Amino acid sequence: MKLFSILTAAACALVVSACASTPAPTDERVHVMEANEAAEIQPGNICISAEAANIFTFRDVESEINENGYLAVRVFGKTCELSALKWAFFGDIDYEFAYRFYWLDADGNLVSEQEAFRPRSTTPGNPVRFVGHAPTEECRGYAFELCMASEIPSVSDNAEPADRETIESEAAAESEAAAESEAAKAEKEMIEGIVPDLPEQNVTGDKQDVKVIGIPDKDADSVPKAVPADKE
Repeated sequence: MKLFSILTAAACALVVSACASTPAPTDERVHVMEANEAAEIQPGNICISAEAANIFTFRDVESEINENGYLAVRVFGKTCELSALKWAFFGDIDYEFAYRFYWLDADGNLVSEQEAFRPRSTTPGNPVRFVGHAPTEECRGYAFELCMASEIPSVSDNAEPADRETIESEAAAESEAAAESEAAKAEKEMIEGIVPDLPEQNVTGDKQDVKVIGIPDKDADSVPKAVPADKE
């Protein structure tokens, strides 16, 4: 009975802690939000709820103006792994996140209406990437907000496929494109090997009895033909 109580208490502690206590941010761009705290909308800010910060570790962010003149942003991170003990209690699980971007102009002012949260699902220990595209060409800055889906009821049941599946799908598409390119190249080389070079001028056959007439004039109605040499 005492052993059962100890195991039950340990399980409860694991559920509450999830991965670990909230780590201190190591990047000045990262701002951990306490419960009910609003995101700090400043250019380049990465705002993460305290609950999500227990699970998600921010790694880097990339931003660029794409060929169409719109700002594109990619936020990279990784989820924490489950220990053997936690896996024994929880088994295979998915982490359900909710995220959104804020789009700012060159002066740091919001350009468009606040986006709704989007769902994202990923597994423990898995790299994860959040991608956003600005709605207008006026956008030149951004801020990012990340929470657990359970903190945003409207998205808690609509998680996207795990990022691992997305990466595998992209890699498969690139591999298929490369294979098609190699196949096209091989087919071209095969055709070039089969089709002989056309003669640039008339030549006489080895037996001196047939003369081969080469490429006709482009406006001619006839096609190349062979005629007996004694008929010339």
